[in-house]
Amino acid sequence: MMVKNILESIVDKYSSEESEEETLDFIVFVSTSPECKRGMFPPIMTLIDYDLEAVGSTHLSLSKFSHIAELDLTDNLLSEWSEIFVLLRVFPSLEFLNLSNNLLHAPITPEDLEHHVQQKQQSQRPTLMTKKLVLNGNKIDWTSADRLIQIMPQLEELHLSTNNLHNPCGDEALHHENLRLLFLSCNPIDDFQDMAERLTVQCPKLEQLSLSECPVTFNGEPLTPSDPILPHLNALNLSTTKLSTWEEVDKLRGLPCLTELRVQHVPLLGDCTVHERRSLLIARLPNIQILNGGDIISKTEREDAERAFIRFHLDSDPKPQRYHELVAVHGELDPLVNIDLTPDTVVRVKVCHKDLVREEDIHLYQTVQQFKGRLQDWFGDYVDMAGPEEMKWAQKALYTYNVQNGDKFILDEKMFHSRVRTTSRSSLGSFSPGSKFLENRSITFSISPRNGLMISSPGMKKPTTPMNKNNNHINNNNNHHPKRQHGISPKNSVAKNLFGKSQKKN
Repeated sequence: MMVKNILESIVDKYSSEESEEETLDFIVFVSTSPECKRGMFPPIMTLIDYDLEAVGSTHLSLSKFSHIAELDLTDNLLSEWSEIFVLLRVFPSLEFLNLSNNLLHAPITPEDLEHHVQQKQQSQRPTLMTKKLVLNGNKIDWTSADRLIQIMPQLEELHLSTNNLHNPCGDEALHHENLRLLFLSCNPIDDFQDMAERLTVQCPKLEQLSLSECPVTFNGEPLTPSDPILPHLNALNLSTTKLSTWEEVDKLRGLPCLTELRVQHVPLLGDCTVHERRSLLIARLPNIQILNGGDIISKTEREDAERAFIRFHLDSDPKPQRYHELVAVHGELDPLVNIDLTPDTVVRVKVCHKDLVREEDIHLYQTVQQFKGRLQDWFGDYVDMAGPEEMKWAQKALYTYNVQNGDKFILDEKMFHSRVRTTSRSSLGSFSPGSKFLENRSITFSISPRNGLMISSPGMKKPTTPMNKNNNHINNNNNHHPKRQHGISPKNSVAKNLFGKSQKKN
């Protein structure tokens, strides 16, 4: 079986010299970059999932590859480090190399490195320009990774996620003076302090570190700015780790330059709401300026979080050290007052008909039509002659009229002339001589706070209050105090902090 190699795949994918027969069989990619127009390959290449096993050789001059800056070989079958060293000699200008999800789990020996150095000297190749190396998903060990990056003096960013890397032992670790970004996500690393101490010495310029989805905990003594570890670290990712105590979070204050933190999906914050998580972390960590990738924390948000933190721990015993620090800044704070804004569903009102007055508890989520049925049961002589077709708001719920305790319903009667049907032979607006629509009786609601909700009923010749021209709808004249316009009545006030701890207000 023929082994698929990198160089031949590059020629097949990026060369513009395909025969007519080949172009008829399948579609090929033809680059229009300036380099390709000059007979060169483009500087950025991707060969993802090509089943590549080796670098290979070609009749083309290797100078055609000397300018290539980025090469992505994700999801291939590369398994020999000797092939990787050949690759680095063929592409000496690579600044970005992605070897994720290959089969590079064999160890790199000192002999492999020595052979590479000798070959490089013989070919008089310049120093490697690689600044970003991705080795995710290869099961590479600490020693092999360390040996590989030693031949890349300009390396700044290294990805070693999903490699089954455990806590370093003995001399195991990474050594690189210029490394600034390190990604160790999805590895069984659980001791943050040991890892941090090693990186402090061996990668002194490290600025960003990701340990997301690692079972990390914080053991040992608290980190102190006077004896700092990771002195240049400004961004840290601890999402989906095993942080379970606030004492572990407090240790992050010992990282002197840390300003950006990602910490989500950890046991410590599992029972908190999104707002509570953010507020508590901001209050605990005064050095953090960006949390979980959001905007820069404003002064107002930080002050609100710190004041909420004080109220949250009013009843705590013992109180955390951060509580006393914040009290020194903001002073002792009283608990927030909790006002129950739940609207009433049942109110007690007066219903008046002629000289009869009843006090009844009515449910505000019944409709006008249902309420009329209750009125007929109470007063007996209530008749809605107009029918539901004429009562436009029969399905409207009572709570929409802002009915409250102490309001009054008044039943009243009014006579009016209904519209009559006309024909082309009758004059506009004339009445048909025996029309049954001449004198119908209509029921009208009119609400007045504490005085009455007026409903017209038969047996009365004049309305007790003025009616609108259209008597077939409900007129809401309720002018309650603005605070009660939405059917909201304040309940007994109780003391409550931001996060649900409540007590009786003093």
